[in-house]
Amino acid sequence: CDWSSDVCSSDLRDRADGRNLEFVEIYNSQDWSEDISGFRLSGDIDYAFPTNTTLGARSYLLVAASPADIQAVYGVVTTHAFTGNLPNDKGRVRLRNRQDAVVVEVNYDTEPPWPAAPDGAGHSLVLARPSFGEANPFAWGSSDQIGGSPRTNETARSNPFQTVMINEIFAHTDPPQIRSEEHTSELQ
Repeated sequence: CDWSSDVCSSDLRDRADGRNLEFVEIYNSQDWSEDISGFRLSGDIDYAFPTNTTLGARSYLLVAASPADIQAVYGVVTTHAFTGNLPNDKGRVRLRNRQDAVVVEVNYDTEPPWPAAPDGAGHSLVLARPSFGEANPFAWGSSDQIGGSPRTNETARSNPFQTVMINEIFAHTDPPQIRSEEHTSELQ
């Protein structure tokens, strides 16, 4: 997910539709399982991962404000329920390790350069460009689907123009000023 951690927050969702659909999705980008027993979420929400909590290789774990509402809407079963709430305007979510050190911190906002769609349009906030690092607002984007995509990858984009980009530009430059001299030699 980012250069400092392979376990990170990858999706944030707040309240909508009369149900409490707030969730934080944790993703393990490693090729092996990670024991996150004793890790915790802090900031505007609080949750401590119980003993024997293992996050499988390249898998997701969902922590929600209301697991029952998440199951009713998304069909995703989770037993991890956080306290507190994810504010709609701006907020903070931290993932802490067993020693209580901050592994990942996200201070999200609704003001630019943060994406606008997660602020009331029903989209979740997703880690779209992890190489930027979770602390960078440009690392985050809006989910493709309204409601987000808990415990799954973001959907494949159907609009090819969303994946087409300018990759490189080389501006015209004048040839370098090279002093040229001609030498002739005559053999006699």
